[in-house]
Amino acid sequence: MCSPYIIAEVDRIVADRRSFLKTAAGSCAALAGLGAVSSVSVAKTTPTPNPYPPVAFSRTVDLTHTLTPDFPAWFTEGQDIMGRTAPASLTEVDEFVIDENTPFALKKVSYWEHVGTHVDAASHCSNKKSVDEIPAEQLVLPLVVIDIRAEAAGDPLAQVTPEHVRKWEAIHGPLPPRCFVAMNSGWAEKIHDRKAFLCPLEEGEKITALRQPAFHPDTARMLLEDRDVVGIGVDTLSFDNTRSNGLDVHLIWLPEDRWGVENLKDLAKVPEAGATIVVGAPKFKGGTGGPARVLALV
Repeated sequence: MCSPYIIAEVDRIVADRRSFLKTAAGSCAALAGLGAVSSVSVAKTTPTPNPYPPVAFSRTVDLTHTLTPDFPAWFTEGQDIMGRTAPASLTEVDEFVIDENTPFALKKVSYWEHVGTHVDAASHCSNKKSVDEIPAEQLVLPLVVIDIRAEAAGDPLAQVTPEHVRKWEAIHGPLPPRCFVAMNSGWAEKIHDRKAFLCPLEEGEKITALRQPAFHPDTARMLLEDRDVVGIGVDTLSFDNTRSNGLDVHLIWLPEDRWGVENLKDLAKVPEAGATIVVGAPKFKGGTGGPARVLALV
């Protein structure tokens, strides 16, 4: 049985609704009468173009490597780097258990910001935006994939050149505005063979350089100055290789408040044009980058 209070409350709501309907009916009648006497002109407004067109997709491709302690990096565990001993790519520092009756696990891990599939923020090579300051709307972008697998198969220092970009545009049309341009060199397929992936140049027992495909500095300038590109990505350790000083692309691209992703994978599973990339960049205060979950919507 309902209480008197509930019944009274229902009666109040019904009365309010009846009052609203009466008022609305009166207003409609008034407008109808006004329409019989004179025409009412309604100003037409031009809708503001949507800079972010809707995204439709039928499948998701994970472009992210799983970060493991032995994941190939620009350093080797135990290596001396300026007087410091390099750690593993991922180290479990501690595991915290509340008590034996509480079914929660909590691990403390340690890693460099720039290992695995990770973001390079502008602050990695400049005093511009840190990784937490990258605007969210920049992290969901049209994905452009430039395939240089044929060149990379015979040359570990192959580079994405302006000519590769022009060839892509000849087939697919101009690079879309606010896009992300990724290099597919096929190098990610070597990830389980550390030596093949790093492709070191050795002199005796000393490694003098690592060899992997990358972007050409002229391409970075082209994408920066002549195209509307927000981010770049590679399926290797770095945007740069030793054919162009090993730092040039970083120093051209990042100081202009641009960013990128290194160590992508499975770019062959997405089309060269038409997909959307979603970059789950970390949000460490002041971070220069960090491991990220990167997805392609196809």
